[in-house]
This record gives sequence, structure tokens and C-alpha cells, in this order.
Amino acid sequence: MKYVHNCVVTALFYLCVFYFFIFCNAVSADNTTAAADGFLKQLIGAEHYGMGGSFVSTSRGANAVSSNPAGIAATKMNQFAIHATRFPRTITLLSKQNLNANYKDYAQYEQRAYGIETLNCAFPIGRFGTLGIALSFLQEGRFRRVNHLGKALNSFPENNIALGFSYGLHILENTLIGIDTKWLRSKVTDTDGGAHLGHGYAYNIGVIQQVSDAIHVGVVARNLSNGLSFSDAAIPNMITQTIAAGVAYRREISDATLRIGFDVHPPFQDGIRTNIGTEIWYRHRIGARIGYLRHTEMRYAPVLFLEDTAFEAEERLWKAEGFCFGLGFRFGGITFDAAYTPQFIPTTTTEERINTVQGENIYTFSIGQNF
Repeated sequence: MKYVHNCVVTALFYLCVFYFFIFCNAVSADNTTAAADGFLKQLIGAEHYGMGGSFVSTSRGANAVSSNPAGIAATKMNQFAIHATRFPRTITLLSKQNLNANYKDYAQYEQRAYGIETLNCAFPIGRFGTLGIALSFLQEGRFRRVNHLGKALNSFPENNIALGFSYGLHILENTLIGIDTKWLRSKVTDTDGGAHLGHGYAYNIGVIQQVSDAIHVGVVARNLSNGLSFSDAAIPNMITQTIAAGVAYRREISDATLRIGFDVHPPFQDGIRTNIGTEIWYRHRIGARIGYLRHTEMRYAPVLFLEDTAFEAEERLWKAEGFCFGLGFRFGGITFDAAYTPQFIPTTTTEERINTVQGENIYTFSIGQNF
């Protein structure tokens, strides 16, 4: 009877959050997102990137801070995790047909190499739950302006900082719930070289239900926010509110431990977004991961059109799709993880071709320890 009660309570929670976010996305669909929006979506570590980016039901301990905070309640020891994600220098050429029906380059995206560093900590406080803290930092020269020869004229840097606090609690015997809040500071530069500073808050609310010893299901509402406060109204300031649901399966077979994770991100306004991955550990010492992800999102970015040297701020759909790979090693209470995932690239519009000539993969490294 208690099992049925737990399932009913969790199902009602999922349903309420799902419809709430359908409403939120319908309201904010026409607003242009801030540069910090993409930053908030990338605050996961190598463990989950290696599994195709699936994290909703598999996140535990310090790795759950900033992703699904319900998972921090599962830890019984103090933990910290450091994540470093490296995005390569990416060059993408865009071509269109000219008057002679030949394709000619008319624009170029050049995204300089940059990275995200994150420190997460989780501190159990007995029957009162678990506290978590997080500090994340990103600095990048988002896109370079280029002339007709493809040489950089100047760049438009930005940086984002997030300071977060989390709380997770174990309730109803088999249910984990959690919430985290982040203070954001975002610095962007406009096309005239002027710097703009914006501040704001974002919240994540999550739950994980242990249906059985092998199966866990979860849902997380991410980046609840009223946006960032910029003094210039022309600067994009919206944070996209999203929901993700997932299921995880775990089984031990002799000396091997198998885990599978699958996530979906409704309501698919810009295309299907899904993550699936699996990992296997041998004697909890050496692990290997493989996964597949498909994410699409609308981005607002400055570009220079080579055809007439006109500079514009453009909104375009970007997509990351492909296989992910990861490795893990454990020595006592220390865990090392590494992952390889596909990069986001712009999608084509009418009568357009895109060729990414450099920088198609992202690398993430993580280290965590119990103490």
C-alpha cells in the first residue's frame, strides 16, 4: 500500500510540473534568450556527458548539484566534485547560391576556444537532509567578426558566473526531493564594444523516485527565472525554463555493475531533445561509458555577413547530435572521469549549406572525492 502511495504522489508531482512548464514555455517562446541561458544548461560533469548527457535519474551526491538537486540527498558522506569542460575553437562556413547558381561563402562563424569550470560540494546533515554549494565560471570570446578574407577584426567577449545553494531530502522512504537556487552575473559586450552587466536568479526543483532496487525515475524543472536585469533593454535577458524527465536502470552482474540512463526534454519547441547512455564498471574500479544525444536550441549571436560586410545580431537554431564516450577510474574515495561529446553547430536555413571545418567535439574532465 505504501508503494502505491509513493507512486501516486510522484506521478501527480510529475503531471503538475509538466503542465506548468508547457505554460511557461508558451509564454516565453517569443523572447530572445540571454547568453547565460546556454551556460546554465552545461553545468554537468564528465560522468553524465559520457552517458549521452543523461542525468535526471542518475545524478547522485555532489554531481547532482546544478543538475537534479534531488540526487544530493542520496549521499551519506561529504563530497566534492570539480568539472572542467573544454569547448574547441570552432569555424563554420555558410554558403548560398549566387546568380550563377554556384554556392558561395557569405558568412563565417568563428567561436574561440573557451571553457566552463565548476566546483560542487555536498554535505549530509543527518535526518535533516543534505546541503550543497556550487560555483561555476565561464569566459569566452563568443564570436569573432571577420572580413571577406576570414581574418578577425575584433571580438565580442562575455563571461558568466553562477553561485548556487542546494538542499535535498529523503522522504516517503523511496523518494528524493531537492531544490537549488543560483545567483547569476553575466557580462556581455555589444557590437559597439560597450560592456553590459546583468544579474538575476535561477532555480531548479527535482524529484527522484525509487520504483524498485533496479529502476529509478525522475523529473527536474530547470532554470525557473524572471531573466537577467540589464540596464540596456536591447540586450537579450531571458532564461529558458525547461523540464526534463528520465529513467535509470541499474544491475550488478558478478564483478560488473551496469547502469542505463534515458532522458527527454519536452515540449520539443525547437525539435526533439533526448539523451540515452550506458556505463559499466568492473569491480567499481574501472568504468566505460557510451551514449547518444540530440539537443536543439535557439541562439542569439552576432555575425558578420561577408557578402556585404554588414554586421547583424542573428537568431538561429543550433543542434548537437551524435555519440558520446567516457571513461572512469576510482582509487579509494577519489573518482576521475573524462568524456567526449559532439559540439553545437548552426543549422541551415533556406537554400543554405553549412560546413564545419574545425572544432566539432567537446571534452570534459571531472574529479570527485568523499571526505
